[in-house]
Amino acid sequence: MSSQSSASPQSLRIEIFADVICPWCYIGKKRLDAALAKRPHITPRIVWRTFLLNPTMPEDGMHRASYLAAKFGHSAAAIYGRIAAAGLDSGIRFNFDAISRTPDSRKAQKMLLVAGGDTDRLSEALYHAYFLAGRDIGERDVLAGIAAEIGRPELIEALETETVQRQLETDIARAHQLNLDGVPYFIFGEAYAIAGAHIPEHLIPAIDAATA
Repeated sequence: MSSQSSASPQSLRIEIFADVICPWCYIGKKRLDAALAKRPHITPRIVWRTFLLNPTMPEDGMHRASYLAAKFGHSAAAIYGRIAAAGLDSGIRFNFDAISRTPDSRKAQKMLLVAGGDTDRLSEALYHAYFLAGRDIGERDVLAGIAAEIGRPELIEALETETVQRQLETDIARAHQLNLDGVPYFIFGEAYAIAGAHIPEHLIPAIDAATA
């Protein structure tokens, strides 16, 4: 029996700065899941932190083609081709053609801020809805449906809660203080930070150090 498999159960706080409309964040989540699978004695406590890829996005989002043209120009196809390939390596079959609108993610992020122990399940459901099913996760009705699908219909109430709005603004301010210009960004045990969607083998040393 290996020392890892015989280790005592441990809890590890993992803060994740991410945006649910960021494909690299979905890839980063899958890679984190794979890293944690190699440390079965560790129970992660996921703490979601809001990051906005598009802070000036209109509340009703943008037509997808217009968004891609404005942000990436003629390089959009090449960029998303590389993302699709990286996704396949992590078990994600991105369906970018199904996405008709790029949403404002603030509503979805508010739900994540109050999801507690269901944060991981909710983030997975949101990523799947957007990147695989092409659902508009900027729409309240869509979000209400996703909340119900994971058995937490009350999460939709976060959209009208002032304390949640303040937490979202606090997270965005902290991201600025950390000089984050991209996500995902992971903080393990409030001590070890890793920026980017690194492969599991690059995440494991931080996990081990944070639980040593």
